[in-house]
Amino acid sequence: MKKVIAGGIFLFCGVILYLGVYIPASQIASNLGGWSTPPGRLGTALSQIGGTTPLMYSVIMMAAGACLLLWGCFLDDILRKKDGNQAEASQQ
Repeated sequence: MKKVIAGGIFLFCGVILYLGVYIPASQIASNLGGWSTPPGRLGTALSQIGGTTPLMYSVIMMAAGACLLLWGCFLDDILRKKDGNQAEASQQ
């Protein structure tokens, strides 16, 4: 249960951080006069506001939260099913 709560918190905080960086960058990108082609309009706006590092951290937090959620939700069920199959095999 602790893994599920921690995963939910990580996922929620990652989404909030992502939106907190992405929304201001998109507002700046809409008013941007010139930009270079490889990063594009949004990439240039992200680099101007210094949002590339927080954006990467938010993606890492969301991935870690999703992994913790899945681990906390399904690992116990998988282990119970595995132990049940081993017990049935030993009885036969």
